[in-house]
Amino acid sequence: MKKLDTNMSDGVRGRIGSLRRHPLLAWFRTVLVCLIALNAAAAVWLIVEFDGQYTEGVPSPARIHALAGIDDQNTLIDISIENSSRFFVYQLIRDDVEPENGSEDSDNETTKDTPADEEKTDEESVSQLDRARNWIKLSIGLLILIELLVAFVGINPWFRTIGFLAVLVAFIIVLPLSFIGDNPNFASPGESPNSEVEEDDEEGGGDFVHEEVGFDLGLRLGGFEVSMSYSGYDLGLVDEENRSEVRENPPEEGTRDAASFVKLDSSLSIRYGPAVVLLAILPILWIISPSGAPFRFQNDESE
Repeated sequence: MKKLDTNMSDGVRGRIGSLRRHPLLAWFRTVLVCLIALNAAAAVWLIVEFDGQYTEGVPSPARIHALAGIDDQNTLIDISIENSSRFFVYQLIRDDVEPENGSEDSDNETTKDTPADEEKTDEESVSQLDRARNWIKLSIGLLILIELLVAFVGINPWFRTIGFLAVLVAFIIVLPLSFIGDNPNFASPGESPNSEVEEDDEEGGGDFVHEEVGFDLGLRLGGFEVSMSYSGYDLGLVDEENRSEVRENPPEEGTRDAASFVKLDSSLSIRYGPAVVLLAILPILWIISPSGAPFRFQNDESE
């Protein structure tokens, strides 16, 4: 009885293995892989959503919501502000803050850097997102080419891993970083989404001092979400003669300069389009229907 059971189990396994390598199932797998890859290439790739609310300070309780969608050709950004009157009043009453070194040095630097900036414009005519789009299209094309070579030529199926990893890197790493590179202020309140970051901010001489930043990263269906908390004293709301003192020490509670405190709670979510998420089933298809002998046309069989 045991021998019969083992023989029956071996026979069932053999039939299942031959069925998994059946030419019709292999045809179906190849066509399905190509359709899924082509659908991902032409669909919505990335959806970035920012939601921030001022909880303390002059702009409170203004709420900012920004939504961006990226596909193979366009980047669409929509921004809406609730309780916008408080936010616009905040923008009107605050002053522009100059670096402590004075405006003369900054003027001299700008005049010296002008020719270099003009030279960079030609080199940076192609945005980072356009480069990411080209990478994604090339990686998807490589994935389809490898699948066809596996099916019709019979190359090693492990070459699929190269194409699949190239697609993953393009979507998971290159695309989000390219969007942030082209839109550095997308999640920064009061700034246009595609404006450049000023050098003073990079060097720590920005408008806010005594800043506190907290963030928490979490996964969500089809992407991830970052919860952020930001607070600090806005020097644009501080009298000019008191700014040096506020830079060194936080103002005491109850004073006029203490009203410059601003706090923003926000969340930034990045999720991928359904067609991009569907790419995750490709390894499952390759496991269910492993590659057997390459496809042969009838003319080849007759010869």
